[in-house]
Amino acid sequence: MHVAYRDALFSGVPLYTTRLVRERTFTFPTRDQVRSPADAAAVLAEYFSDRDREEFVVAFLDTANTLTGLHVASVGGLAASIVEPRQVFKAAVLANAAAVLLAHNHPSGNPEPSREDVTVTRQLVEAGKVMGIPVHDHLILTDHGEDGRPSYTSLAERGLM
Repeated sequence: MHVAYRDALFSGVPLYTTRLVRERTFTFPTRDQVRSPADAAAVLAEYFSDRDREEFVVAFLDTANTLTGLHVASVGGLAASIVEPRQVFKAAVLANAAAVLLAHNHPSGNPEPSREDVTVTRQLVEAGKVMGIPVHDHLILTDHGEDGRPSYTSLAERGLM
């Protein structure tokens, strides 16, 4: 009778399988450890180099702080993108990330963080603590730096996390 009760209770309940699917490959300029915001910016600047809309990406790190993958969590308009913690950390969990780096571009060329940038960063840091996946930094990149080189702002260096 116990089996019949269980079968009746769970009849019609869908079963799901979760898989991480590689959509494409992006060649990182280096596979070295990310030891500083400058290291992270150098790697991620190549990804953002030709973007005309704001994109928010999550870079996955292993226990040695080596980049293992990249996930586009949000694509927005010219001035903003909406970022949900569940989208950021769902991919990180599936990729078995030990930690993450957050990054987004400002197509306007201004690398200064907005109030919304700081707010979402703090929310994601707290979510990462709950999930056991530390957020090491959040970088804002632009390709309008001095000498034509990309410029960036590290929210960790600014103490905004």
